[in-house]
Amino acid sequence: MLDILGQFQTTGSGTQSSISPVGGLVYYVTTPRSFGDVVADPYKALGYLAILVAFCVIFSLTWLEVGGLGPSTVANQLVDAGMQIPGYRRSGKAIESILKRYIPAVTVLGGIVVGLIAGITDFFGVFGSGMGILLSVGIIYQYYEVLMQERAAECTLRLGRLFGE
Repeated sequence: MLDILGQFQTTGSGTQSSISPVGGLVYYVTTPRSFGDVVADPYKALGYLAILVAFCVIFSLTWLEVGGLGPSTVANQLVDAGMQIPGYRRSGKAIESILKRYIPAVTVLGGIVVGLIAGITDFFGVFGSGMGILLSVGIIYQYYEVLMQERAAECTLRLGRLFGE
């Protein structure tokens, strides 16, 4: 059972010894540290990348539901905001059925892209790590969203003044 989880090899002796994985699941979840490591053992790199992408997809789908971004929640928000899709009834079910086509697919695709970015940056030994880059991009994108929401609110106020409301 322990061989499935990991097989280890000790290198060095005394206080300078180190343990490195040579097999099992631990071997495949350990990041290849450079492009040379990827070329030397492409199966490990592909295994690592596949596991990373799978976990990113699972996390993105979980985040979709936990974060209140699922099709039913978004449909209810759109109906409450008074929006509707031309040619469809103004009900949450109609909008939800349309959103169910797109939101899960885009979520899975986003998880795959995030996993590939994180894995490939780890392969090339980018300063920091792939996860650090993803966190940085995520934080910058959140600031961008906040700025765009503020601009939209300002435009709404200006349009209201223009039309005399």
